[in-house]
Amino acid sequence: MPLARMAMHNSGEHIHVAVWPTVHELHQLASRHYAFEGRCFVLAVGLIMPAADLPRELPRTVPLTSGDDQWIERGGSAIIGPDSHYVVEPVFNREELIVADLDFMQIDREAMTLDVSGHYARPDLFRFEKKELV
Repeated sequence: MPLARMAMHNSGEHIHVAVWPTVHELHQLASRHYAFEGRCFVLAVGLIMPAADLPRELPRTVPLTSGDDQWIERGGSAIIGPDSHYVVEPVFNREELIVADLDFMQIDREAMTLDVSGHYARPDLFRFEKKELV
């Protein structure tokens, strides 16, 4: 959704929260891309759900391996910096509170190399404006 991303980038967001069912490789890549493009921190939130939490009455169309520790949703929550590097690596297969001190000056430093809403926006060629609905 490039225009939705551009609207968020133009708003000057410093922290973007991305909630995924499970943060697998594709979601990790998308979250890291968003952080890099928007030059913001991304809190990638991966949901977790152990197989034991499934209601017994729910028909199982896909067989699960035995054991209550199998995860239906594995998590993968992480914190990503505006340079797309992990501030906190993804956490899988367990509940954990992830915490980090964020250096908001890093946003300004990274914007010097790429700023899609600033010096790369090309307002001489493109106009992105919000229209009020009547």
